[in-house]
Amino acid sequence: MNDFKFTKREKVYLLLAFLVLVMLFISSSMTYHEQKMKPGFIHTYLGWLEELIHKLNIYYAGEWHNVKTDGSAGFTQFVVRKLAHFTSYFFYGLFAYLGLRRIFVIKWTGPIFVWFSSLAFATMDEFHQFLTGDRTPTIHDVMLDGSGAFCAILLAVIFYLIQGKKARKN
Repeated sequence: MNDFKFTKREKVYLLLAFLVLVMLFISSSMTYHEQKMKPGFIHTYLGWLEELIHKLNIYYAGEWHNVKTDGSAGFTQFVVRKLAHFTSYFFYGLFAYLGLRRIFVIKWTGPIFVWFSSLAFATMDEFHQFLTGDRTPTIHDVMLDGSGAFCAILLAVIFYLIQGKKARKN
């Protein structure tokens, strides 16, 4: 029987994936008002983002979101929150895949396992928000989270496929 051992790099990736999950748990433990960004903060520190997104119209969870409907600060806050969903699960998916990819004998099962684990964590996170006062869980956020993880896993798989082809040529 082979004695499998994680490399130091894989351990770091798994620790980073765990830290992303801890950060998500802490974030979903906070009420909406504890997380709310004040308009002054948004204008001062995220004014550059307001300028980038002021013409966008985003249809999300059955509603249109834009500067006209949400206000400039409200729309910026909406975009920041949704980007946080996507990027946090992007990093979880990336780190978990990089940390676990060698343990799967059948290589295509690794990406699927990590993606399903990200969907499971996203679902649990939304349920946790349901238990937290003043929060609104939504399946749309789970889908956004899963999309972030899927994109990261897909990019990593493509990277390793290209790297494998280059190695076989040499």
